[in-house]
Amino acid sequence: MIKKHLFSTLLLSIFVASSITACSPDNSEKEKVVTRVQGKTMGTFYGVIVPGGYSKGSEALKNLAEGQFNYISKMISSFDPTSEIARFNEHKSTDPFPISDELGMIIQECDHQSRRIDGAMDITVGPLVNLWGFGKDKSRQTPPTQEEIDEVKKLIGFDSYRIRNTPNGTLLVKNDPNMRIDLSTVGEGLGADAVAVKLIKEGVKDFFVNVAGASRSRGYNPNGKLWKIGIEDPTKPDHSVFVAVCPLDQAMSTAGSYRNFFKDEKTGKFYSHVIDPKTGRPVDHNTVSVTVIARNALVTDALDTGLLVWGADKALAWAEKYQIPVYTIEYKDGKAVGRYSRAFEPYLKCGQK
Repeated sequence: MIKKHLFSTLLLSIFVASSITACSPDNSEKEKVVTRVQGKTMGTFYGVIVPGGYSKGSEALKNLAEGQFNYISKMISSFDPTSEIARFNEHKSTDPFPISDELGMIIQECDHQSRRIDGAMDITVGPLVNLWGFGKDKSRQTPPTQEEIDEVKKLIGFDSYRIRNTPNGTLLVKNDPNMRIDLSTVGEGLGADAVAVKLIKEGVKDFFVNVAGASRSRGYNPNGKLWKIGIEDPTKPDHSVFVAVCPLDQAMSTAGSYRNFFKDEKTGKFYSHVIDPKTGRPVDHNTVSVTVIARNALVTDALDTGLLVWGADKALAWAEKYQIPVYTIEYKDGKAVGRYSRAFEPYLKCGQK
């Protein structure tokens, strides 16, 4: 299904939650019930934890989560030919294509976040991703030519589509019949948001939802502490934690460039799967991950991808200007080096307690 094809960085929960019970903060023998479910969705893994127990039971919690994931998938999956976005992509015409109001709002929010960062995240970049061999085919052994890149770039950008809101519904219009929209970069965030919203509506006060690189949390973990999430150390193959963060009831996601790449069989050069929509080429800098905290995971998922395209220096300058919580990791002299915006400091201080 939907997979955040630009990275596979995981946010690691660092509280003890591998069992269904947890000791209370005073280390007494009293046990707390914890409902915990996990599984596969969107081409990756998810987990949901409800301290105090989900009143309807673990099977109902699993059904809730997967029902929300399926709902999102039916709108945005590029792999399900019956999804709204897949049918739009196969609509080889500039005639208006009717879509649900919700999908229209998702696309508009992506467009808004993209414009905030000058198009560094672009939901039309899919053809370039496929050209470089990081899409469905994944069979590239040598880089595309500049001519091939230039040709595909004609399909990329804000001006390749438009949304029309009418009294009869939302219409999505292609300016070129061959352009495509790929929402996989925000799929995990949308999934985490959907489950979180559902739990909040049901009155669940404490929970943790994780879909690969995107998470939503609220309240307290099974030990009565604030939720802590570990940003993965990109230099370690064992997924160890580089730094701990408390999202403080916010959404958090991480984009990473260090697990998915291809090697040019002729030159031996490695190419990252993170594609710069402006150049049409993989990024070539030493920033290996970017973490963003914001009000919801759709926003964090959209921003972290684009800020990773920019690299740490430009990303942090932007984050300082607009007071956005951003944490970057760069690979320097064989070591991982973390830097962050001032707006990120409260989340780090909490994580170190």
